[in-house]
Amino acid sequence: MAKNYKFIIEGTSSRAPGKSPKKPKPIPLDKHGNPKKPPKKYDRHAPKPPPSAEVLETAAMLDRLYMKPTFPEKLPPDFEILSTIRYDPKLTALPPETFEQIVPDNFFLIRAHIRRLIFTFQYFQRYSGLEIIEFDVSPEFLSEQLVEAIKRDGKPVYLPLKLRLLMTLDGTVKVEVHETPVRENLLYGLISPESQLIETNSIDTAFDLPTLDEGVVWDVYIDKQFTPMSPFTSFKTTHRNAYNDARARTLPGKSSHEEVLMHNPEKCVMEGSITNIAVRDEKHNIWVTPRLSSGCLCGTMRSLLLRKHFLYERVIKINEVKVGDDILLFNAIMGIVRGKIVG
Repeated sequence: MAKNYKFIIEGTSSRAPGKSPKKPKPIPLDKHGNPKKPPKKYDRHAPKPPPSAEVLETAAMLDRLYMKPTFPEKLPPDFEILSTIRYDPKLTALPPETFEQIVPDNFFLIRAHIRRLIFTFQYFQRYSGLEIIEFDVSPEFLSEQLVEAIKRDGKPVYLPLKLRLLMTLDGTVKVEVHETPVRENLLYGLISPESQLIETNSIDTAFDLPTLDEGVVWDVYIDKQFTPMSPFTSFKTTHRNAYNDARARTLPGKSSHEEVLMHNPEKCVMEGSITNIAVRDEKHNIWVTPRLSSGCLCGTMRSLLLRKHFLYERVIKINEVKVGDDILLFNAIMGIVRGKIVG
């Protein structure tokens, strides 16, 4: 029986673990032998303009009314920060054939996962009264650890995988390795049903890999009860009572393609129990997803779709959603699938 792989993220100042100092680059010269003026580049470390008074006021209100009152006096003893990353050989132009050929880009949205992992880790440290550990993690370092976990689990490089990272507040990370279905296109759910066409990759048929049925429309049921906003809905952790309760009281269990649509006490749509969601704004002909202030998870796939302008944010009242409406369900493991409100 395969064992879970563990590693430790230690505090660091300016350099990520496992990453050597960069060698200085040669100074480019022009045709006269003089140093060229470097082009202006966006500096992500440059001082940012201060947030507006409106943003500060909103953040303070959310912290006062939502974060602090719902943070427990003591976290459960088995509490862990959770992040699930998809390994997929098809994410690079040349799929790896050996473990040595696996690169960070074979792990879907690995950089976004790292940013969220660090932010979540430091949030729970701060509110737990622990000393804040400042650290950085490079995609190369995390990729190396994930590859080691796959090797130890005995999984082949051609198989898409779900890698479940479980991080404690002392910096220990446990990696669980699970198989996950093949997807021809992680953005498939954005394609209109009328134009959907499945192409089977030879590697999938050659190895008889399980493939997600792209044509299946998920049944989505509106929760009859509201779910209080809390840090455990805004951040991904192993404390999933809110999601488990919503699924237990709402889903009939007729198939494996069911999701519950959750909403908060303000009657605003939040998310699904395992997915972020988007509904169709017919007036503006766009897909819209709830704001983070609704209490929904800051999903990495959600962030990608917003950055690429596939989605837009706005407040969505639960009475705007009705039976028969189309809905998008998405996360960083299965990508985007179509759903329909059925109850």
